[in-house]
Amino acid sequence: MEKRTIVLQGGEDVKQRTNEMLFRGTVQLSKKRAVLVIPWTTDSEEKEKEYSEILQDYFSTVGFREIIFLRKQSSGGEMERCFSEADVLYLPGGNTQILYAEIARRSIQERIGKFKGTIIGNSAGAIVLSKGTIDDGRFQPGFGMVDFYVTVHFKMETSYGIDRKMFPMINIPEGAWVAVYG
Repeated sequence: MEKRTIVLQGGEDVKQRTNEMLFRGTVQLSKKRAVLVIPWTTDSEEKEKEYSEILQDYFSTVGFREIIFLRKQSSGGEMERCFSEADVLYLPGGNTQILYAEIARRSIQERIGKFKGTIIGNSAGAIVLSKGTIDDGRFQPGFGMVDFYVTVHFKMETSYGIDRKMFPMINIPEGAWVAVYG
């Protein structure tokens, strides 16, 4: 298996660019300087468009030359082309259940798992890349691209009462990230 890096973000305000340093570093490691974004974290086309515009500006500013957005209506061939053109893959924050369902509906979790390059998941994206999380007392599955569960937006003062015996978690605070190599 080819070595790769998966970065799980605890959460980022992309409007404020609170993790800009992470993306500037990622650009420096990217040969193609091309990022593929899977923006499927909402059912609202308007919100998806607005969020995509914010990400387009953000990623251009940090140095990506090409920002590719995977569209829900893309054909299998178009999706394959998009994956092959980028060496950074970004799964944003938003509604975890929607992102998980949209990826599963298109059966691209295996393609994500075979992606050669850097994969970054922010909040919902981190959960989908992990084995899952506990949210409001309910289990939210992930695709297990990393071999652990996560808690995103972690706050020690409000999270101490959660029973994690069944699901040992990596707790990632807002503005922080965990990198997994290999």
